[in-house]
Amino acid sequence: MSKKLVIVGGGPVGLAFALAASRLADVDVTVVERNETPTFAPVAAFDHRVYALSPASLAFLAEIGVSLDAVRGSKVGAMQIWGDDGKSHLDLTQGQPLATIVEHSALMFALEQAVSRVERIDMLRGAIPKAMHAVGNQRELAMADGNTLRADLLIGADGSRSRIRDMAGISAAIKDYESDGIVANFYCEFAHGDVARQWFTTDAVLAYLPLPQKLISIVWSVTKAKSDKLQALTDDEFCRAVEAAGCNALGKLTLASPIARFPLARVIASVWCAPGLALMGDAAHAVHPLAGQGVNLGFADARTLYTVLSKRSNFSAIGDLLVLRKYARARRESTFVLSEVTDKLRALYMRESTVATWLRNEGLSLLNHLPPAKAALVDYAIS
Repeated sequence: MSKKLVIVGGGPVGLAFALAASRLADVDVTVVERNETPTFAPVAAFDHRVYALSPASLAFLAEIGVSLDAVRGSKVGAMQIWGDDGKSHLDLTQGQPLATIVEHSALMFALEQAVSRVERIDMLRGAIPKAMHAVGNQRELAMADGNTLRADLLIGADGSRSRIRDMAGISAAIKDYESDGIVANFYCEFAHGDVARQWFTTDAVLAYLPLPQKLISIVWSVTKAKSDKLQALTDDEFCRAVEAAGCNALGKLTLASPIARFPLARVIASVWCAPGLALMGDAAHAVHPLAGQGVNLGFADARTLYTVLSKRSNFSAIGDLLVLRKYARARRESTFVLSEVTDKLRALYMRESTVATWLRNEGLSLLNHLPPAKAALVDYAIS
């Protein structure tokens, strides 16, 4: 008899796990998504929301049948990180690309297409959970339309403000960074050379991510005060501000998309699993975007939980807490370490002390002359 696996959240992580889980011989998969219709069709203009997919994430997507061959993207061949003195920097490069920049809409379209080809995945659109109950080792979802879903394993992949996490009574440590993330695309005067660039200052972290041709996408993490000032600028003034913050590295910039803003916070769930329940992606952990690893962490969650479920004993149910704890143990430590590193790095750049100033500038230059340390950073970034 097939087991019922219900995934709440039809974003990249939820759909990727649905595709992986559909390969389990004894499992039927249902995805609960609040949006009523797919809206992710290819468009002429570049989406201003992009992901820096690691080689490991690309390999996982290929393994579960997601083809990105026809997706326009840009390989990141190198990364340059600059301190706030304008001179100290760190160059990271590798024989293979460090990442591939892919638009959110294009990635979602590829995932949706892959899901549509799998009969064992049932997509419930326009579906909103209202309540959840534990029934033995199973979970029962009461839906807004009056229907009820019963799951042998319920997955919360519904983002950093996860309703499933809240319904399960799982607490989360939330650190409001009192900052906004600003994203937009630009045409550049000079070619970016497939180089990702990042600048740190005491009130902001700015990243230039290469897109095809002379296009870049930016992720600018700024304090609320700075965000308010930037929001008051005209489009032309905003372009000049982005140029100046990026040390005019790519010459004149021209806006090529809308400008979007979103609040930044660190979220860490107190536990990742319970009988018949597991959290993944931002529902379990949301990190500062300066590392660019959010979706990669989510895909690693999906890959790990699939592996754990596929290797479970024939006598173990998919919602068995002992099984799910193997997943949590495998993922919590590395995710927490990255969350701590990004949190402390952000704090380092917000401080004005002499020691902090030396570390974030001379420390970068020192690291730039230590090939083994740089190689270790690259290996971590692409894994």
